[in-house]
Amino acid sequence: MSTSKGCRFRSVAMRSGIRLAVLILVSGIVWAGGTRSAHAGLLTGNGSYRVFLPLIVNGALSTPTPTPTEVPTSNQPPTDESYYVSTTDPSTAYDLGCKQGEADASVSPPANSLVVLDFGGQLADGSGTLLIDGVSISNAQIEAVAEAFAHGYWYCTGTADTTSVLTLALGTNNSNDDVNAAGGQVWAQVVAAVAAADRTQGYNAQVVVEGANDLEPDWMDVADSEAWVNGYAAAASALYVDFGSADGCPTDSSANAACSNGWTQNDVWYVSWGASAARPLPEIYYDANAWQWEMIALYGVEYQGSRGRISFLGPLDTYPLWSSTNSPAQAWQEFCAALNSQPATVQTMPYSVEITSE
Repeated sequence: MSTSKGCRFRSVAMRSGIRLAVLILVSGIVWAGGTRSAHAGLLTGNGSYRVFLPLIVNGALSTPTPTPTEVPTSNQPPTDESYYVSTTDPSTAYDLGCKQGEADASVSPPANSLVVLDFGGQLADGSGTLLIDGVSISNAQIEAVAEAFAHGYWYCTGTADTTSVLTLALGTNNSNDDVNAAGGQVWAQVVAAVAAADRTQGYNAQVVVEGANDLEPDWMDVADSEAWVNGYAAAASALYVDFGSADGCPTDSSANAACSNGWTQNDVWYVSWGASAARPLPEIYYDANAWQWEMIALYGVEYQGSRGRISFLGPLDTYPLWSSTNSPAQAWQEFCAALNSQPATVQTMPYSVEITSE
C-alpha cells in the first residue's frame, strides 16, 4: 500500500553539517587547485555504506575516517502480498483479491497497492505457462484467474472506497521455453485480454493491469531475455514489472561490470528500466542484493544520461517463504541504505512487496 513518503537521505542536522563541510571543502579546493572525488562514499567489507567528503592535503586528495549515513526507515509502507500461483481455481484468486481490497479500504485515506501474480515460465508453444508446482495452465485459465482477482479487489473495497487503485501485474519468468520475441508478444496479448475484460466489467476504475517478468541472469542468456522484453514492448499498451534479480553483478562498481551468464550491468538496467515498458521491483533477499541494484542505479545515472536514472517501485522480499532471507522491514532498510548512499540515487519508493505461496 502506497501511503509512504518513501526513503529520505539525511536528517536536517546532517544536511546542515554537510553544507558547512562542503563550503570548507570548496574553499580548500579553490585554494589548492585540486579536484573533487567523483563519489562521496565508500563500500565497506560487510556491505554497509559510509559517506565521506574528501580533504585536501598538500594539494592531493586524502580520505578521512568515514562516518555512517543516517537512514530513516519508519516511513516504510505496509507490505502488499504477491503470489506464486498454484491453482487454476478463480475462486481462490477472488478471495485473495478481496483480501487486498479490504486492506486498502481499511486505512484513511484508502491506499493503493501492487500485487504480482507469478504464473511461472511460458510453454514453448505459447499456449500457457508451467506453474511453480509443475502444473500447466492455459492462457485462458491465466486470464480467468487474473480477472477473478481484479473482481475480488473491486468488490471488496466497498461502496465507500472508490479511489484506491490496485496495480495487478501478471507475471512470468525467463526460465522456461518461450523466452523470445514471440513469447513477449503472447504475454502482451494475455495482459491486454485481462485489461479488456476488466473494462467491460468496470473493474478498471480501481484495477490497472500490467505485465511482469521475473528476469534473472542465471536463468537465460541476455539475447533471448532482451528479445522477450522487446517483443512485449512492441505488442503491449501496458507496462511490465521486472521483479527479478541481478545475479553476479558487483556490489562495488558501476562501470558496466560483468554479471552472471554473460550479462552486464547495462543489460540488467535495460530490462528493468531502459526498455520503454519496464519498471523495476527488484528482489532484495539479502543485503548484497541492495548493493547490486544500487550500483546498477548508479550506472544508469553515470552512463545513460537524463533517461538513465531508475525509479524503483520498491523492494521485493520472499519472507517467510524462505525464512533465511530478508523480512519486509529488512529489505526496506537495506535498500534504502543503499539508495541513500549516493545523492544521485536517493528517491522515494511507493511500495513494499512480499511474494509468497498462494
